[in-house]
Amino acid sequence: MGLRSTVGKLLRRILGIGPRVPSSFLNASRTAYPFPPDETDTAEEDKRPLLCEKFLARDTLLIDYLDKSGNPTSRSIRTDEVYEYDDGVLVLRAWCSLRNDYRTFVSNRIQFCRDPFTNDVVIDLASRLKRRSLSDPGNVAKEILDDCTRQIPIVIYSLLRYSGNKGYERRYVTGKKKKALVRWVLGQPKAVSLLQTLSIDDRWEVEDQVGTAIRDWKVTTSSYRTCIASLARNRFTNHLEILRQELISFVEEAMDGDSAKDSAVNILKEDLLDPSFRITPLLKDDGQYQREIETLKRDSRKARRKYQSKRKPDAVSKNYRRYERGEPVRLLAIEKALLQLKECVEAGRSLVRKDEFEKCVLDAVSMEFSQQELQDEAEMFRKRLGEGLSTAYCAFGLRKSNKSWYVDTSGNAWLDLDTRLFEG
Repeated sequence: MGLRSTVGKLLRRILGIGPRVPSSFLNASRTAYPFPPDETDTAEEDKRPLLCEKFLARDTLLIDYLDKSGNPTSRSIRTDEVYEYDDGVLVLRAWCSLRNDYRTFVSNRIQFCRDPFTNDVVIDLASRLKRRSLSDPGNVAKEILDDCTRQIPIVIYSLLRYSGNKGYERRYVTGKKKKALVRWVLGQPKAVSLLQTLSIDDRWEVEDQVGTAIRDWKVTTSSYRTCIASLARNRFTNHLEILRQELISFVEEAMDGDSAKDSAVNILKEDLLDPSFRITPLLKDDGQYQREIETLKRDSRKARRKYQSKRKPDAVSKNYRRYERGEPVRLLAIEKALLQLKECVEAGRSLVRKDEFEKCVLDAVSMEFSQQELQDEAEMFRKRLGEGLSTAYCAFGLRKSNKSWYVDTSGNAWLDLDTRLFEG
């Protein structure tokens, strides 16, 4: 019996399957603690900084946890995402065997944590999750995609602008164009640097994840215009000249043999190279913007149902990560933040109050959702918005390591736009 148990544990570890939690444990927990719709303290959430950086860490843990009411529960969780805040708090997004769904767990509410396979106590949870993240190809894929947040929508929109007059519903790349775009993204300097540290198998996994993300990446007219505005030629973007020319050259090459090539390339040149270009966001009263946003929300709901329908842990995790990449709050946060950063630069504002800026983005994103939708998003609204902000800062060339945001001696937080990393 002992040998069978040992072999079972070893197989589960190799296959990445979570631990078997005794049914008596789960049943007892379920009896004592019914399923609440939301276990996060909203007041506590509002006190936490909005900006957060997300990394992926797949791990299985047994935890003793205090909910917002101070009630203790013991749970088996399988982590997928970790949101790291500037105040040192970690928020884990994990599949909870007790609730049979994804839940968030705040690090300072975890009273006790142990490894389900070795039964060892986990003393430093943050270090353990960081180590797990280093072996997760998903983190490399995420960094590569985040680095190209502005370029990818421009390329996809340009490749499909005149391809059968496709609207938003069918605006996604496939076939040779998708393969060409994946190769181009993986050939960017940062991607090459990150891939060099990986094994051959992990490189293939990263390429597969980047390909899946690009295939799923559907671009709204509004997000295209925002990305164009942040890269278009003017007196503030001289440092991006090489990047603009690379984008044009790639679209020209990828559309070789396509009858719409000349039209698409000429429009892209017009958008990127006209020095008088100014931000001209799509007017909401023409209906197109709102239709595309509603479709984005509908696609997200479908993706949520897809990961919830899976039973195998790896399938649930894979589909959940795909769902999160296309989550509307995150995508809209990136778009609104990039637009406002561009406006700040054009207005000559190099120092911006960070809290005020992020509050503006929060308000702009909130306006695109009904009260019911915001209620459905619950505690994940701020996390997704914070991660979208982090992605937008990164894409715009702002880095925490470069002191792009800091707190002055009076306790005020600032964004320093003069610290942008000048590509090209």
